[in-house]
Amino acid sequence: MDITGTWRRVCLATAAGTCLLALTACGESAGDASAGRPLVAANYGGVTGKALKQELEDPYTKATGTTFQQVNVGTGFAAKLQAQAQSGNVSWDVIEGLAGADAAQLNALGLLEPLPQDVKARLEKVSLPGTVTGYGVALAETGYVIACNTAKVARCPADPAQFWDIEAFPGRRALPDNAAAMLATALVADGIPAKDVFPIDTKRAFASMAKIKPHVDVWTTSGDQQMQVMRDQQVDMSIMWNGRAKALMDQGVKLRLEWSGSLVNPNYMVVVKGGPNVAEAMRYLEWYATHPEAQAGLARQLAYGMSNVETARHLTSGEAALLPAAHARDNQVRLDPQWWVDNRKTVEQPWRELVGG
Repeated sequence: MDITGTWRRVCLATAAGTCLLALTACGESAGDASAGRPLVAANYGGVTGKALKQELEDPYTKATGTTFQQVNVGTGFAAKLQAQAQSGNVSWDVIEGLAGADAAQLNALGLLEPLPQDVKARLEKVSLPGTVTGYGVALAETGYVIACNTAKVARCPADPAQFWDIEAFPGRRALPDNAAAMLATALVADGIPAKDVFPIDTKRAFASMAKIKPHVDVWTTSGDQQMQVMRDQQVDMSIMWNGRAKALMDQGVKLRLEWSGSLVNPNYMVVVKGGPNVAEAMRYLEWYATHPEAQAGLARQLAYGMSNVETARHLTSGEAALLPAAHARDNQVRLDPQWWVDNRKTVEQPWRELVGG
């Protein structure tokens, strides 16, 4: 699939001239952070944190003088930010890559800063359709792919149904401890077409999860752990973030990746409501959204999808092919964040019982 061409066609379909928005549209001033404070940026850490520093934070510091303090959250962003808000001590300014379900949940709780209407309008003109919301801009669209250690597995499952087939595809397995993503994947494994996964039939999804649960050796809770269990050969195959799989292959681990039936989870850059430096955080968000060359650098390192219509122009066809958008026709499921907001309380307890039981 020519993902670069797709990006260009989207660009040409937008209003004339919007794709050439000046890179300084966000107002790259001399950095007027409150009392010279650094921006406190929460992210997944690990290889993701390093790439964010190199491709976004350092260039922004060079352009504006604003410095950063990274917080390696790993996972559990929603619960940790809720705890900060409840204590009256919100310490984060911006979250660099908040999973779609968490973003929708935190927005519903009023814990994210809404994008000003003028900012939102400017960003929509230079962004792919659906990547700008009322509370953030897409950053690191993540694919949940099947990854197999080719030294340990003779045949790699080609889709979730085969991953669930223990007899035909033996081997130690890892799955993410993520209810929203795995319940959707469980339905694909049970034969539901991607277009019919949402709204999730929870009874059927949990029944499917019950079939695979006895054969899950590790429930991973972070990207770093996803990499560790594959690198250390604790498991032979895993469903994991495509960017972390790429990072492992860059380190020399021989993996085979299968995209059919994969779930794509949108992640967003968001500004935290009540953070110490909201105004500067919003300027940083707009800088990210209007700098496709910076987005391309991040995509090149992490293999995650970004928001700007011009990003693919800065990638080779091979680099673009590693992004989830290149596999959109492979029975791909897009996570519905609003479903999680509406069903979280109903699903969380039985999910914890499934994983912990």
